[in-house]
Amino acid sequence: MNRVFHTWEKWECYPAGFYEAHPPKEMTVQECEVAYRDFLKDDDLFASVLLKIITTWTNSCEHYLTNDKMNRIAWLGQAAVCLHLGIPSRFRGGYNLLSEDEKTKADETALEYLNKWRFIYMAAPLSMGEVQSRTKANIY
Repeated sequence: MNRVFHTWEKWECYPAGFYEAHPPKEMTVQECEVAYRDFLKDDDLFASVLLKIITTWTNSCEHYLTNDKMNRIAWLGQAAVCLHLGIPSRFRGGYNLLSEDEKTKADETALEYLNKWRFIYMAAPLSMGEVQSRTKANIY
């Protein structure tokens, strides 16, 4: 799949607060991380928001999911948390509050939606091994 670039002002994740430096006003850093963890543990909710990401964040998905040098699994998780909870990617430490089994499940769910997005663009699905071999460890 060819790499697609969009400038930042076209990314849907930018106005959604993906790159904000501070937590939402009503939350502390710790509350963001706990909410992040709880969101990723709710597989049905996580999957439903991932579906929204791959169908409505067209430019952001093209920009980030065609980049095989980055952790696309992590980006999808961070994007879903941002869209649903308004928590910027900077507070991704909630991923590390998950058990190993919960991390595996969250990663597998994100991979499922990465492959659904790839199917829309007629690209071959990827295995977890293929995704992980191109990026660093799946640290959200």
